[in-house]
Amino acid sequence: MKERVGLDQPLPGVAKLPDVPGRRLPLYEQHARLLCNLMNRPSWDRARLDDRTQRHGVWLERLRADMPGTSDTALRLGTRAIFAFWSPTLWRWMKETCGFTPEESERVARWAVRALADALKRDPAALEAPSSPTPSDARTDR
Repeated sequence: MKERVGLDQPLPGVAKLPDVPGRRLPLYEQHARLLCNLMNRPSWDRARLDDRTQRHGVWLERLRADMPGTSDTALRLGTRAIFAFWSPTLWRWMKETCGFTPEESERVARWAVRALADALKRDPAALEAPSSPTPSDARTDR
């Protein structure tokens, strides 16, 4: 199934990441019945979790070359957020929960990937753990 929906394809560099949803989401749409049927099975989650460390490791190493000096934490959090927008799970959520058309899903995913990649390049420190609570972390209703 990975080959049919492009999950076996290598990642491009950071500058080309917004192109990935345009390649993958149409393949998900093309194989939607099979993909959704697989996603409804417990074996989908087992397979997804079993190869997560290897899959994420390849992604991190690919982007680390384009983002020298970015901390491991920022790179891990940022890249996983980016990659979520071309995952089969988020594709299905945009389709079923948001009611997006295939074209809308692709546009939203491209926009989100571009915005997240730009943010990761511009301000990777924002993903570091704060040393003290930020104003948005402080709750006044306790």
